[in-house]
Amino acid sequence: MTISQVSAKSQTGVSQSRLIKHTILIDTDIGDDIDDALALALALRSPDIELLGVTTVFGDTHKRALLAAHILRVFGRENIPVAAGQEMPLLLRHRPSGVPQAAILDTCVSSNELSPYSGPELIIQAATAHHSNITLLCLGPLTNIAIALTIEPRIFLAIKNIVMVGGTSGFPLPEWNVRSDAQAAMIVLSSGIPITLLGWNVTKRWQLRESDIEKLHYQNSPQTILLSQLIAVWQRHRPHWHPRLPSLHDPLAIVAVCAPELFHFDVMTARVFTRGFFKGWMVPRIIDGPVVHGAFDLKTAEARNWIMRRLLNNDMTVNGADATSR
Repeated sequence: MTISQVSAKSQTGVSQSRLIKHTILIDTDIGDDIDDALALALALRSPDIELLGVTTVFGDTHKRALLAAHILRVFGRENIPVAAGQEMPLLLRHRPSGVPQAAILDTCVSSNELSPYSGPELIIQAATAHHSNITLLCLGPLTNIAIALTIEPRIFLAIKNIVMVGGTSGFPLPEWNVRSDAQAAMIVLSSGIPITLLGWNVTKRWQLRESDIEKLHYQNSPQTILLSQLIAVWQRHRPHWHPRLPSLHDPLAIVAVCAPELFHFDVMTARVFTRGFFKGWMVPRIIDGPVVHGAFDLKTAEARNWIMRRLLNNDMTVNGADATSR
């Protein structure tokens, strides 16, 4: 081994030892919009994230959980527990969405792959086992977290923070994740857990480009082939009013954890209405309510490049060093 090789190996070791690890659990309504699957893939491709588990919420959570377990298996991470969570919201606003991306599952996918715990139970277990060191990434309606807080109110002391994709930091609106269970959103926002809010008004600014989809397709690894298949299913089944290129809201939750410098955050209030004409609406800043750290701006180009570098990096493992971090 040459001196330069020894030096490079030493520098890599130092980089790995200095890598800050974020311990997270993902709660998701994976299977209809494509951004949940890409967020999960991004977490698995991030060496600075230790993923403790995945819980599913809203509608056919069992089918959602099987899809999440399949993605974990393709990424070589089948040791991560996946728990099917609450199917119906605490406050029904509309019929839960379907799980069209589960069409990629074959008959070999077994329910035995899933955790024996429910979604709320896995959240409680993970929070208790990693006291004050766990971040919840909430990519769908907040029903599982609200139920977990109801079952075990003391876990608000055990959860380091929540990164929530939903609501708004701008003009009041009935965003999907909040309006799908406004009661759960109200419970979680009022829980006392520190919350980082990535509102629809900020996350809608970034879309996959056609060239990004082509790069995933032509890389031809098992992982990118799977992502390409899921994108194709989403494009066939998306509502006709949705653009063909997906707005990737949920992957920005991973960015907020690992590269928060790409956002501009500020303290704001966020109140959710659970009755009346504005049921399901989040109204930020202009009236009293729970205090959160809201995202107000995003370095869009830098965030896109950050995400694509990680999704396309085949050599990235949970124990390895991310070339973008060195």
